[in-house]
Amino acid sequence: MRKVLFLAYPVWLYVVFSLPALLLSAILYTQGVDIITINSIGAVGMVLLHMRRKRKKMTELPEMPWKRMFLITGIIMIPVATLTAGLTGKAFFNMPLTPWLINCTWSFFWISCCEELLFREFLITRMKERGFPWWLILMLPALLFSLCHRPESVSLLIQRAAMGIILGFLYFKIGDIALCISTHWVYNIILYTFQYFLPRVTTLYSASRAALNVLLCMLSLLGIVVAYSINKSKFAGHS
Repeated sequence: MRKVLFLAYPVWLYVVFSLPALLLSAILYTQGVDIITINSIGAVGMVLLHMRRKRKKMTELPEMPWKRMFLITGIIMIPVATLTAGLTGKAFFNMPLTPWLINCTWSFFWISCCEELLFREFLITRMKERGFPWWLILMLPALLFSLCHRPESVSLLIQRAAMGIILGFLYFKIGDIALCISTHWVYNIILYTFQYFLPRVTTLYSASRAALNVLLCMLSLLGIVVAYSINKSKFAGHS
């Protein structure tokens, strides 16, 4: 039993921190505060508690590579920002940018850190130590990751599980939490930007223009992740 008890740790953290976050959401949402921003408060709490308690005791892990994480994120964001400005730039005018900026810089940073530290770094490291088969190491954390998002439909459950498998494969093969956090962070920014500005982009351009922007941004993200994975040694000093 003790061999698999650690699997409940990320779920336990989510339950403990999601209850106050839900209560806070009910209070602040009526005041116009974005629900993603509210949920990020719970993510901050989970990250700080995990790093202070559990991760600190995992001596086999290196120190958090903050500098490399921000470096990778900055590199990925260059083509993403360029493509978005070129294809849908006019949609940003006359739109409330404050919630978008807060979520892209603050909320998604903490949410990505939380989910990657718990579902990728912690679970995959512990499952490897206990000799779990590789397919279960990829599948189980991805499923828990998707379920903790409280998916509203089967398609969302599958979509998030697929994302979890991809990120899990990155960590399983490369072992670089900075790459996983950066990839997750930018992925969230791309999707959120698409959803946030979609009505405005559709009005000024077309829905197909918005979809093209997302496709090209995702391809640029994939290209940089692959290039980094092949040439990781060049980034090794930036930690």
